Amino acid sequence: MKKKNLFTAITAGTLALTISFTGLTNGQQNTASAESLTTNNEVHKSNAITMVASSKATKISGKYKTTAALNMRTSAKTTSKVLLTAKKGAVVKASYKKKVNGTTWYKVSYNGKTGWMSSAYLKKYKKVSKVSNSATGSDIIDAGRKYLGVPYVWGGTSPSGFDCSGFTQYAYKQAGQGSIPRNSRAQRAAAAYTSNPQVGDLIFFSANPGGDYITHVGLYAGNGQVLHAAGNKVQYQSIAKGSYWGPRIMSYGTFR
Repeated sequence: MKKKNLFTAITAGTLALTISFTGLTNGQQNTASAESLTTNNEVHKSNAITMVASSKATKISGKYKTTAALNMRTSAKTTSKVLLTAKKGAVVKASYKKKVNGTTWYKVSYNGKTGWMSSAYLKKYKKVSKVSNSATGSDIIDAGRKYLGVPYVWGGTSPSGFDCSGFTQYAYKQAGQGSIPRNSRAQRAAAAYTSNPQVGDLIFFSANPGGDYITHVGLYAGNGQVLHAAGNKVQYQSIAKGSYWGPRIMSYGTFR
């Protein structure tokens, strides 16, 4: 091809391409730009979603206490299925934690189920000083019965007056069994469950027969009796089925 013809062909092609591009209307150019921005935004959104979904759980080990009634869910989000609702004061065992959308979640085990709970209503459970096993259950009862007749005083923790949990705590300490928590529900959380109570173990009661909320605690004294601060003084009372206290028993706890 001659140089003149080659130059003419290149010039014509460039002009046609220029006309083709500038031939787009402003609306068409804007549409192209918007589509480009939309595509870029979608990429960014996709990356953000991927980051949340790929949030990795960190393995941990510890116990936490619920500060309010709290749902256990199948996954770490508030829209997932509820497995159960733990009451305020429940102690759960955590195995993993992760942060999702700014909220920390714990994978926990409680009441035979495993799921996720929000950290918003969990606090680190402080382990109670380990109770010594050097003393026997009889030692605990012996320590407690020294205070028979001591008046019942709400909030009392000394021989000048006891409330129910103040009495059990004091009896354990005097028997050389170490320190146990101050109130009845904390004592329930710290003690191991048992269906075969021994002398000196704790008995937890509800206010009404068949109730599900702990309101009272005493010492199992054997022979169908409880030694506790109840009514107006420290005393022995029956826990037989036909008694006042028998139908109100919720559970037994032991530090053996």
